[in-house]
Amino acid sequence: MDCVKCGAPLPAKSNICGYCGALNDTDLRAIHNGVRSGPATERICPDCDIRLQSVELDTQGRFIIERCDKCLGLFFDPNELESLVDASVSPTYEIDHQRMTLLVEEEGKIAPSSVRYRKCPVCRNIMNRRAQGTRSGVVVDTCKQHGVWLDAGELGQILKWAKAGGRMLDQQRKDEERRSEDRRRRVDAKVKAEEARIRARITGMPLGRADGLSGLVGLVARLLR
Repeated sequence: MDCVKCGAPLPAKSNICGYCGALNDTDLRAIHNGVRSGPATERICPDCDIRLQSVELDTQGRFIIERCDKCLGLFFDPNELESLVDASVSPTYEIDHQRMTLLVEEEGKIAPSSVRYRKCPVCRNIMNRRAQGTRSGVVVDTCKQHGVWLDAGELGQILKWAKAGGRMLDQQRKDEERRSEDRRRRVDAKVKAEEARIRARITGMPLGRADGLSGLVGLVARLLR
């Protein structure tokens, strides 16, 4: 495959041109054998303000995404991106941390552009920006109601991240966050139980002494948290 900007051959396993540094679009035919372009849709490219074209991929069942013919950006309905990754990448059972580091470095080679908050192709409300998985190097634009927008080349980056075990890494992070949240809730429950026990003991004490102990209870509770 050659660079669409300067025509130089692209490096193996990379869509970043080694000569001009341009980020090339992902070849959808390299993901699925059957790719058919469909008619224009009512959805509008957030960068080019033109209608997106429908693209049908030959997966298990009918799978249609939208694509801008000018900037090559892609729009996925909710859960479509995850489904495409599942259908395109075989399950991984280990994390290639070295490859993950290289992916982040590759993303860093791309000339940084100013952060833009784009409008959703469907509702035209401003989308949110979020990282697509742990250490993927990709920040996507998302509309909670209508879907995810990817710039040209970002789909290829996400697929390489998944092949390197990115989904396993992401699941590990989520599991650790859930365990940390569970630990925090248990500590909070113990602190509240201890507060209630001590406050019950000071009930009926003289006012000055009870107020002093109440303040001490609050201090101890803050330290425990």
